[in-house]
Amino acid sequence: MKCKSELRRAVLTRRDALPSAERLRRSQAAAERFLSLPEFLRAQVVMLFVSFGSEIETRPIITAALAQGKRVVAPRADPRRRALTPCEVGDPERDLAPGAHGIDEPRPHCPCVDLSEIDVVAVPAVAWSEDGYRLGYGGGYYDRFLPEVGGALAVGLGLELQVVPGLPRGAHDQPVDMLVTEARVRRFRRRARAGAPADQAQIREK
Repeated sequence: MKCKSELRRAVLTRRDALPSAERLRRSQAAAERFLSLPEFLRAQVVMLFVSFGSEIETRPIITAALAQGKRVVAPRADPRRRALTPCEVGDPERDLAPGAHGIDEPRPHCPCVDLSEIDVVAVPAVAWSEDGYRLGYGGGYYDRFLPEVGGALAVGLGLELQVVPGLPRGAHDQPVDMLVTEARVRRFRRRARAGAPADQAQIREK
C-alpha cells in the first residue's frame, strides 16, 4: 500500500485531470444523491464544506439547502489550532470570503453554531477507502472535528474516482457514517456514537 503522501499526489493528479464540464456533471449527480438522502431531508441544520480547486462543487448544495429552509453551516478554519468552527451562512454571496487557506469560509459577522445543533456534516477528502475512512489534505482538521460533533451524521462527499480499495491510517483517523459520490451511496455501520461499539458492516445503495 502506498504511503499517504503518494496516495494524495496520485488521487489529486487524477482529480485535477478531470475536465471541468465532466466534473460539474458528476458533481450534479452526487449532489442529487446527497439532497435525496432521508437523513438530509429530515435535517434542520446541515454543515457543508465550501469546495475549492477540483473538488466536487458544493455551492449548488448550499443553495438548495437554503431554499428548503434549512439552516446551513460552513467551517471556518483556525490554522494556529488546526480547528474548525461551524458558522451559519444565510447568503453565500454575502457571507463567504477566502480564509486562511484561500478557501471560502464564513465571514466574521456570521454567527457560530453550537455543535449539538448540527444534524448532518458533509466531509471533504482527497481520497476515500471502501471501508469509510478518508485521506485528507494533511491538516487533520476533520479528524479533530468529527469526535466533537459525534451526534451528527458524518457524510463523505466526493467523486467516485477518489475511492480507493484501502488507505493507511492511524489511531486518530476518523471514518464517516456514509459516503456519497455520483455513482452510489455507501453506508457504513462503524462510526461509534455515544460510546457505542463500531460495526464493520456496509450497505450500498444505487
